[in-house]
Amino acid sequence: MHMKRVGRYADVIYRYMLENNMGDLEEHMGIEYRQYSEEIFALHDIGRHFIPFEILNKVGGLSEKEKQIIKDHTVNARKAIGSIYIQPFPDEIMRQWESIAVYHHERFDGEGYPEGKKGEEIPIGARICAIADTYDGIVSWKPYKKKQTSKEEAVCIIEKEAGGQFQPELVKIFKACTDRF
Repeated sequence: MHMKRVGRYADVIYRYMLENNMGDLEEHMGIEYRQYSEEIFALHDIGRHFIPFEILNKVGGLSEKEKQIIKDHTVNARKAIGSIYIQPFPDEIMRQWESIAVYHHERFDGEGYPEGKKGEEIPIGARICAIADTYDGIVSWKPYKKKQTSKEEAVCIIEKEAGGQFQPELVKIFKACTDRF
């Protein structure tokens, strides 16, 4: 359900930006993206297919090797997308999907992975997806979380990361959208 929720949240942010003429989304993502938005955002974690289940849901600390296996889901997204026999989307949408899947863990301050991109070097779709992915990760139940985090607490956590993990303008847009989630 994580991927589906992230797809929905990111799509809400994307459509809010379109409705309010924020940024050059159609220039950066293509005019066709609109019809695939929620589905492509939902497929952001396709590279998780390469993470063993016992690591993905491990309760307790992860070894450095296990942490790297989890981080590698971003670069493994290229392998997963490239292995698809029949291309499910038009070429430009495939490129958008790959950029979101590979770069959604980059940070606005350049401290993310897999390439340490920063600011607007990170594709806009990946910047949008990063906020939606983080929000869902914060508010969702996980076997290794001690306490459930409220939606209000999650918004505060994301606000504190404006300029760090997230683009400040996108954090403002995210806040304007949370009532639509």
